[in-house]
Amino acid sequence: MKRLRILPKMLIFALVLAAVAPLDVHAGSIEDNKAALAKRSDLDETGKMLKTSKTIDGIKYSLTIDLTKWDGYTDVEQFDHIENLFYEVYPQMYRRFGDYKKATTDVTIAIEDEGYEIASANSKKNRIHLHDKYLDKHYDHFDVLTHELAHIVHGGFVRDNLEFPKYSEVFADYCRYIYAYKDGRYNDKNWVLPDANTQKTRETSVRFLVWLDKETSSSNRDIIRDFFEVCCMSDFKKEKWGEMWKSLFKGTKFEGKTIDEVWEIYKKSEFAYLPAKAPDKDTKSELLKKTDVRNFIRKNSYTFK
Repeated sequence: MKRLRILPKMLIFALVLAAVAPLDVHAGSIEDNKAALAKRSDLDETGKMLKTSKTIDGIKYSLTIDLTKWDGYTDVEQFDHIENLFYEVYPQMYRRFGDYKKATTDVTIAIEDEGYEIASANSKKNRIHLHDKYLDKHYDHFDVLTHELAHIVHGGFVRDNLEFPKYSEVFADYCRYIYAYKDGRYNDKNWVLPDANTQKTRETSVRFLVWLDKETSSSNRDIIRDFFEVCCMSDFKKEKWGEMWKSLFKGTKFEGKTIDEVWEIYKKSEFAYLPAKAPDKDTKSELLKKTDVRNFIRKNSYTFK
């Protein structure tokens, strides 16, 4: 009988806990989000587009957030992060890579409750799709957009001429790491730069490009910019990549070596294995504590005049 008296109290306590426990500490309700949207000063006359523009270093950049198929899952406050990310990240990538193929400075990000469940880019239309429910479920994974903006700035590599077809995605993830929003505050706790135990070949290794940049680039030389140009060449022959790597290494510490020899040097380096995951958004990863590679590359990379 004593057990029967206690059981209702336990049930009441559990129900109280369930009632007060928040289901989502970030996102507002769909109704709240739609009401907040109507109050924004950057909302155009259609009520479906957020339009902004800024001039940075003499270049005008414009962003349209297309909400035609937005169903209210992405928090309206996240629109501010999306806008801030674009004006922080895209101009940096544009000044390094955008001149070669005359990349656009006018980008549309469509937030849509349909299609691919994360994000994708159409460089021919200068348009990025971001699924409406992605940031609802992954509140601060903003740098999926940094990756997609890299696809916009490169305008489409010539796939048939690439040494490996995956270079397009490797380049986009390289940009995601180097140009991460707010210096990686959100990226580095949510997304890991894979190490040599995870990405075991040159075909897929993003960290190898980061290391190669760190080891060879200076204020007078940018090997990743050179690599980028080769990937964009329409008349480059795929079978010439071995010779091309040797050409790219001229004037660097790797002059005279093959790309496979340089890959072996990378695999033996400490850099290839240092943890890149940050424990929280206010703490640097072990990789950045030891190398500060992100700031080094930004400081020494090419900028067109």
